Amino acid sequence: MRVSSGLEREPAVSADPSDADVLAAAHRIVVAQLVQLRSLAESAQQRREQMTAELRQAERTLDEVVTQCRFAVERKLPTAADLTEREHTLRTRCETLVRERQQVQHALKQLDQLVRQIDMSSATLRGTGEDESADPWMQALRAQIIKGREEERVRLAREVHDGPAQVLANTLMGLEQCWTLIQKQEHDRLGVMVDRLRGATRDGLHEVRRFIADLRPGRLDEQGLVAAIEEYTRRYRDAYNARVTFEADTLPRLPTESEIVLYRIVQEALQNAHKHARGAAIQVTLTVRRGRLVLIIRDDGPGFDPHEVVRRAGRESWGLTSMRERAELIGARFVVASRPGHGTEVTVALPLVATDLAP
Repeated sequence: MRVSSGLEREPAVSADPSDADVLAAAHRIVVAQLVQLRSLAESAQQRREQMTAELRQAERTLDEVVTQCRFAVERKLPTAADLTEREHTLRTRCETLVRERQQVQHALKQLDQLVRQIDMSSATLRGTGEDESADPWMQALRAQIIKGREEERVRLAREVHDGPAQVLANTLMGLEQCWTLIQKQEHDRLGVMVDRLRGATRDGLHEVRRFIADLRPGRLDEQGLVAAIEEYTRRYRDAYNARVTFEADTLPRLPTESEIVLYRIVQEALQNAHKHARGAAIQVTLTVRRGRLVLIIRDDGPGFDPHEVVRRAGRESWGLTSMRERAELIGARFVVASRPGHGTEVTVALPLVATDLAP
């Protein structure tokens, strides 16, 4: 019995094919894959739009029921119990829709990336290979490098504005006040102002040095991830008088890019804690569990509802998105757990390869 296959629709390649024949056959295979993948992506897109519409309707209904429920509870109406139960059901429905839409969104993102990659492969097969600058893979790589540089410049601009630029602005303001006192010959007040300016400049110099250290922590290269995080948490504790503790297992050296990403996630998480959970205790742990490196940053702050943030803003916060994207770049799983009144916990789980676990 002759077994058929999907590839039989392609013209057979001769026993001694030319380079052009081989590339043409390869291009036809790639085009067929693109058609199927784009069909899957279109179906996922339609599903996401459908779920978005369902979620919006459920959220509108939930808002109405919440208002009715509060009214009934305040006036002790007999409908309060039924409305409370309906509110709980609708909240559960909304949470389920949010999770399902996130899953569809993740699948769609993966499909889009795959389509772009195969599309670039198709373009490469169509090309002559003589002009490297026209290679779509090289173009995509250059575009990614440019985007990364621009994102880093934006981040640095923000850091410079909040750090060194603020130090210089405060120093200039103090010097102008000193100049005014000199013109008025108020020498007694001048001495007090100069002494205050000395302290502010000393603090500013410390801030600039912290900024430089954060740009590229030398200890990360020299002594590894644990030592670098330990030093950063110590500086964070001193700078903000924060209650932060750090515990870590004895870890192997990881690839440079993995150590950098995990270090940056700790930085971002602690800065978020400083903004939103100021004064709360913070615990940072770094352990190895069943072949995974697990980083946890937990604070005992006010917490928040992640679904509510996404629902109101239409997206995840910039800080969480940045950490999530960094984690995905090294193949790590990123999870944020938080609810009002119960703090926030950020978890990053990075699979370790056999060479990482070797003594």
